[in-house]
Amino acid sequence: MNAERLILRFVDGGEEDLDSFQAALADRDLPQQGPRSWLLDRASLLYTVFVGLLRAEARRPASPATRSVFYELGAQREQMRKAKTSFVRTHFDEDIDFLLTHRLKGRGGPRRMTVHERCLSRGWRRRARIAALATLLDPRRRYRWWGHVFATINTFAQAVDQYDVVYVSKPWDRRCYCIATFLQRHTSAEVRVVFQSMPLYGNQRRLHVPVTAVVTSRVNVPEAEYFRAAGEFKAAKIIYRSSEFVDERAALARRSPLYDIGFFASGDWAREDGLYWARDIEQVRAGAFRGNAYERQAEQVLEALVRYAGSRHRTLRIYLHPYERRLLHEHGIEPPYRGLADGELVTIDDRPGHSRDAHYEADVAVALRSSTIWQRIDLGLDRSFLFAFNDPTLGNLLPEAIGEYQRNLFRSTDELFAKLDECFGGTTAVTHLAAEDGS
Repeated sequence: MNAERLILRFVDGGEEDLDSFQAALADRDLPQQGPRSWLLDRASLLYTVFVGLLRAEARRPASPATRSVFYELGAQREQMRKAKTSFVRTHFDEDIDFLLTHRLKGRGGPRRMTVHERCLSRGWRRRARIAALATLLDPRRRYRWWGHVFATINTFAQAVDQYDVVYVSKPWDRRCYCIATFLQRHTSAEVRVVFQSMPLYGNQRRLHVPVTAVVTSRVNVPEAEYFRAAGEFKAAKIIYRSSEFVDERAALARRSPLYDIGFFASGDWAREDGLYWARDIEQVRAGAFRGNAYERQAEQVLEALVRYAGSRHRTLRIYLHPYERRLLHEHGIEPPYRGLADGELVTIDDRPGHSRDAHYEADVAVALRSSTIWQRIDLGLDRSFLFAFNDPTLGNLLPEAIGEYQRNLFRSTDELFAKLDECFGGTTAVTHLAAEDGS
């Protein structure tokens, strides 16, 4: 039995678009496959559905304090809630509340459900239990991640008459995509799906429900229109609102570059299959994830940039990915390219945190998969270049889909060198760093 098909029918509300729904989920990266143990996978799912949802039914749900709510996987963290609140307030002039399955249940306080809310939530819990039992007949797949979807949908069903607009972020995650699908199919709320500053092609170009798509990079505007014209991205509306992190953007002060070139790393050497942040730190330490196609390409580009910096006498700053910074500061694991830095022309930014405050530090930015390139273009920093893989199974973008921004792509180190020479006018010079920079 294919229990997944049954679940998709419950979430989507019918049979008509199930193939499109299934194809959209297949593209998305996360969550990864559940535990290898079939028993552990099913036990976790059944506990959520038969115990967790029973407890949710017995509680009086809280009411959101506003008619606009936000669903965000990381909203348990205050910093993330603040960022999303600022985003919506700045771009849509609305206040928001968060409806979460655990801990935060809306600031409006406990209340009695309406008849509509009782009917929708009871009907959903009944379907969730049927689906959970059906998974016992499907040993080929892992279903634990659906527990989060079931519980979150129940929370939204219990408050369905309390909101008019729902924002859903991280649509590259299957859980978020399924929740947005349910809300669009089963409620009257306007669903606004917020896309991050990254290409849509790899795992977000398939959108089978007519939600409002909010893209946060100008590069995504022609890309979204391209895939909508192709019939894959079925958004009802496409809205451009620059910058997902508006407070950080507001704090950025335009300044003269400190470095000629900035390479923004993706931490490919510490990712499972080059894609997912590795959870087994000791395997990362042992180099178990080294040698994947993404790391090999990143290594080739970075080593070429080091040669370019030396031959042109240009400064190169390597910016660690946030995951690499965590590995370094929490686990003492150095990036494998540490030895490329000479402390003079080539230096490394390995501070804790992230690189979003460094957009203006580099005159020219280069990356393989970093969202920094799209974010810099939104700041008007057009000297920003992203690698385009020739193999479509590896690449996360389709060059022809991004229109005029193809000028910001490179497919080989020779092409990159030509773009760099064009930026620098073919001259050789060294950017003088401020003494307090400490490089």
